[in-house]
Amino acid sequence: MKNFFTLLLGIICIAVLFVGHSYWNKQIAASANQNAVTVVKEEETADSGGKQPAANADELLDYTKNWPESAVKRFKATLADKKRFKILFVGSPAIGSNADGVFPVVKQKLVEAFGKDHLEVASKTFKTTSTQFVSADKQADIAASGADLIILEPFILTNNGVVLVEDTLKDITTIIDDVQAKKRDTSFILQPSYPLYGATIYPGQVAELKKFAKKHKITYMDHWSAWPDSKDPKLEQYLTANQEAPNDKGIKVWSDYIVNFLLNEGESE
Repeated sequence: MKNFFTLLLGIICIAVLFVGHSYWNKQIAASANQNAVTVVKEEETADSGGKQPAANADELLDYTKNWPESAVKRFKATLADKKRFKILFVGSPAIGSNADGVFPVVKQKLVEAFGKDHLEVASKTFKTTSTQFVSADKQADIAASGADLIILEPFILTNNGVVLVEDTLKDITTIIDDVQAKKRDTSFILQPSYPLYGATIYPGQVAELKKFAKKHKITYMDHWSAWPDSKDPKLEQYLTANQEAPNDKGIKVWSDYIVNFLLNEGESE
């Protein structure tokens, strides 16, 4: 009988040890799985935390409210086709290059807002009058770019004292007609060059350009409204000493106006 109870007690002890060991293993496995899930969730949170949601079509279209209607229509088409809308700045060297001036600032802000998958921004500048430009058929060069929207500074300052304003306006018409003959859905925005302090004839030419744009229903960027008046000595603070170009202060005024206009964010102060 004593041996029987000893054997029974041994069996019970072994059973208790087995059950306890199994339970402990299950607890360790469950804890390990929970830790693994926590780590995965933390990694997912860390990965998603740095990503910004892409702007939807409505948000992008909000930027275009100052654009020509034809340009907005074309932009919608490029969005639907998942292609980049092409903006081309054309004019005298006053608008700047990829390295300096107004253009690089504008390009950076526009691409940041729209995203490089939706927008392409380029520039072409020419040291010429509008009449020389047309005579050399340079409009074929800008037509070849396939731009959807051309922002044209029509050499009006270069023309000052050389080309009559009525001839300037004829040249603008030729440029637009020739480009649209190659690509009908290319839209145009006109803008003047920078203002000059003390100028007398030049402001009148710019006024005629603005009237021309209104008459022909061409969108006009009136960035002169953001500068001091041509008769105001303060304007000299925005130009280089010889008035051959805007200085840093002038570049900021001009570029801010263009960016605010093209992104529907109001005019520069």
